[in-house]
Amino acid sequence: MQPLKAACVGISGIGGYHRSIMHSLEDVELIAVAEKYPEKEKVAEAVSAVREWGVPVYSDIVEMLDDVGGDIDYVTLAVPHHWHAPYTIECLSRGIHVLCEKPVTVLAQDGWEVVRLAAEQGLHVAVDFQYTSFPHSHMLKEFIADGGLGELTEIVGVMEWKRTDAYYDRGHWTGKRYADGLPVFDGVMMNQAVHLMNTALEMGSRVEDHATPRAVQAELYQAHPNIEVEDLAAIRADLGEATLHFYCTTNCDDSYRTDLDIFGTKGRASWDTSKAVVHLDGEEEPIVFEAPTDRDEIHKNLIACIRGEKSTLHAPADEAVKATLLIDGAYASAGQIKKVPWTDMVGINWLIDYAAAQRGLFSELGGWGYATEAADIDEGFRFDGLADD
Repeated sequence: MQPLKAACVGISGIGGYHRSIMHSLEDVELIAVAEKYPEKEKVAEAVSAVREWGVPVYSDIVEMLDDVGGDIDYVTLAVPHHWHAPYTIECLSRGIHVLCEKPVTVLAQDGWEVVRLAAEQGLHVAVDFQYTSFPHSHMLKEFIADGGLGELTEIVGVMEWKRTDAYYDRGHWTGKRYADGLPVFDGVMMNQAVHLMNTALEMGSRVEDHATPRAVQAELYQAHPNIEVEDLAAIRADLGEATLHFYCTTNCDDSYRTDLDIFGTKGRASWDTSKAVVHLDGEEEPIVFEAPTDRDEIHKNLIACIRGEKSTLHAPADEAVKATLLIDGAYASAGQIKKVPWTDMVGINWLIDYAAAQRGLFSELGGWGYATEAADIDEGFRFDGLADD
């Protein structure tokens, strides 16, 4: 069987992973790449490596697609958030499948347009939410869908990571609300926590589809002085059957967390990036779902779907857009990003852990929190920016 012909847009950073995998997979022939800033010092090594493979390097995606687009089966987009929607739409308009880095789009309305175009063209748009490709995620989802936890009641998600000022200084779009005239909202929700949010929505329903947020209440805070977006968030969302309580920060100490607890009428399950464990009421022994993961599985799954060997993507655009919807709803509810002193981040791990245990927003616990109202998420919902943009 002939390998699929593919291209990669963005070849440094996370793009370095994608173009290396596409070069190494036997099922893929990497025939072109595009790099918007090939002259940058940190990109030069990647450009040199690709050229050594004999792969042409373009500086513009449209130029690349005009030249070789007719031969390309799928394109991987490893570019800043604000280019996801226009580049995906450009590829779809030319009949090309897409693997897009997370989030699928910054604005949910753009995500739904991507979903519509993909369906209209009969094309696949996969999103690089690798947690959804983990075997233990599939096992837990199947267990939940089969009623193993009974009716779902609550999901609690906690992501405590650390990002220094150097991290936010690495690009003109990082930590910004807008870049190149487009919304980017590169905060903790859209950048780091969106992976766990997507998994929370995946586990938040007893059907194959992810849960869709119906209402979202959120409080957003900024402690890093040199950014424009949130680096701390507390969210409560109505998922229909269950309520999601979600907490995330990039201000933590060296004790990281990335986990979910899913509660139902028959017991609870815990999920992290290595395994899932179920504790059923009345049962002494837990059920453990654990299996080796393959970081390349997102590519392999898309390839199988393009060839008709599989019918379901691990993270299709129509499910991935729901995480964007959750984030946009959080922005709409918060209305602002409140600045707080960096000194208030001392002990933030403890505060988040306590808030998660209490299922509370920060304003409900006292201190520097500010109260918000829930934003209803219906068919007409749109987020078009914060009041103080």
